[in-house]
Amino acid sequence: MDKPVEPKSFQLPLELQFSMRKAELHAKEMTWDQLQLALLRLYHQRLMEWHALKSLMADENVNIDFDVPTDIELTQLGVRHSEEFEDDIDDDEDNEDFLTA
Repeated sequence: MDKPVEPKSFQLPLELQFSMRKAELHAKEMTWDQLQLALLRLYHQRLMEWHALKSLMADENVNIDFDVPTDIELTQLGVRHSEEFEDDIDDDEDNEDFLTA
């Protein structure tokens, strides 16, 4: 019988640890709107990096295909998750009312 695979601990390089800690400290001071805008900017930056990488690889005759979501798909994803988040909050409030009654 196979043993279950246990996850290995992942150690970030030191410079990434500093970046992660700095981002955590900045995120604590942000509102939800600022945090969402920062994440969208980060996503856009990574998307541009992937595009640049794909262009460089194409110059070397290496074909890399990946699906890039459109702005409409990203908007729909954001709306869907915000609705789910609001539903979760409403459910939590309903449960609190039930428990206190």
